[in-house]
Amino acid sequence: MDAVPVATRTFRTGVGQARVVLCGAAQGLRVSAMRALAWRALSPLSVVALALLVWEYVIPLGIVPGVRAEYLGTPSGIAAAAAELWQKGYGGHELFAHVRASLFRTATGFAVAACIGVPLGIVLGYHPRAGAFLLPIFGFLRPIPALAFIPIVVIWFGIGEFAKVFVIFMTAFLYVLLGSVSGVRSVPHDYFRLSRNYHLSTFTTLFRVVLPAAMPEIFVSLRTAMALSWAVVVASELIAAQVGLGYLIQSASQVYAINKVYVGVALIGLVGVSIDVVFLMIERRMLHWVGR
Repeated sequence: MDAVPVATRTFRTGVGQARVVLCGAAQGLRVSAMRALAWRALSPLSVVALALLVWEYVIPLGIVPGVRAEYLGTPSGIAAAAAELWQKGYGGHELFAHVRASLFRTATGFAVAACIGVPLGIVLGYHPRAGAFLLPIFGFLRPIPALAFIPIVVIWFGIGEFAKVFVIFMTAFLYVLLGSVSGVRSVPHDYFRLSRNYHLSTFTTLFRVVLPAAMPEIFVSLRTAMALSWAVVVASELIAAQVGLGYLIQSASQVYAINKVYVGVALIGLVGVSIDVVFLMIERRMLHWVGR
């Protein structure tokens, strides 16, 4: 009668030991993963910290040939300039007003470009004859930088708000249009044969067949156009702007306030990354079937 309890206790003891071994192995893996993650984070952080220390204490000694040390700025000076801009603003406007003005111009120019460029690109991609007539013109204009359009835009529209938005519109429109054309032309021919077999109208074919198939490439062009629009806003605000990040950078550079220039550049980068993240989230939600 005593053999059964002994065997039971031995079995339970074995299970407990196995659990202890498994828990120990899992904890060891967890510690190893944490160490690997800490090392990965520590390596770039140490490089950044070293670069900041060199910038703060070594660069001001004048080791960069051909550039005066006070024109290179320092991390502490940039932090002080950021605090000053946050508290007092710049040029009679608070800091957020400059960001808001640049965002409004970018969003307006991009929205108009998307509303016109996507439908027109779908039509030009679907009708080869119309595309053969107009696409060479747009293809010729796309490589031209936005700065080249500024003198022409000023002559056409003056130096008002419309001129700034138009420069952004032109840049975004060309990329959206040609990206939409490329998306339509990448649709498999079997889709068009299927639509003809079901006797679908042209509008139904474009809306129900072509557009969903072309959306991945259209979204790529929209994302690229948005990034370019945000980059071009600095150039557009060279047209006699009184508010905006481009104005802040240009005005601060004219009085050699280099630390404020760095703050403006950093804000452009932060906002640009945020916009790109938002676009990625929208793309993954709307095109959830891509890659599956």
